[in-house]
Amino acid sequence: MSRSVPKRRASSQERIDRILEATISLLGQGGLSELSIYAIAEQAEIPPSSVYHFFPQISDVLAALAERLFVELDAVLQQPPSSAPDSWAALVAEIEARFQDYYRRHPAACELLLGGHGLAAIRQADQQHDQLLAQRFQQCLAERFVLPALPQDVDIFALAMQAADKLLAVGYQQAGALSDPICREATRLMTAYLSVYLPPVLPPAKGR
Repeated sequence: MSRSVPKRRASSQERIDRILEATISLLGQGGLSELSIYAIAEQAEIPPSSVYHFFPQISDVLAALAERLFVELDAVLQQPPSSAPDSWAALVAEIEARFQDYYRRHPAACELLLGGHGLAAIRQADQQHDQLLAQRFQQCLAERFVLPALPQDVDIFALAMQAADKLLAVGYQQAGALSDPICREATRLMTAYLSVYLPPVLPPAKGR
């Protein structure tokens, strides 16, 4: 008589991944208001107790998902330019267009990061991530252009990104999507603010 092969138990990381993927799917379908531990468990096809084991509260699931989205946004910024930008404004516009394209392709990211849900833990994590993203943003520009002396008491790149994101958030909350006009205005806002500190033409960085 042949013996049945025992079913392999999913690892902890596999179950966490299923929970986060289920959350992404639910956020894309119905938004944050429809989210619950039981809905996530049903979507992930696992018992609610498995969700509670890793994430005692919905806010814990969302915090873990936010961290995953931050990693993906970091990867967006680190992509090389599609062509050699002829100005810092062109490079800024391309980077901002990449972020906007990411949000449009990821409804869960829009809902969680732009949706205006008021979750303090997500807001704080997002602000901390903005600081890191701003450093990489500045580095991206400095690799291609010689930047002038910049203010030391404020991070102009973090402020520019936060201002653009705020405008995207307003557009998303009003329309439930990111329209072409609101994306255009977010890029203009970022470029206009940075132009207070960056002249229209910057010399290329050494080796460029």
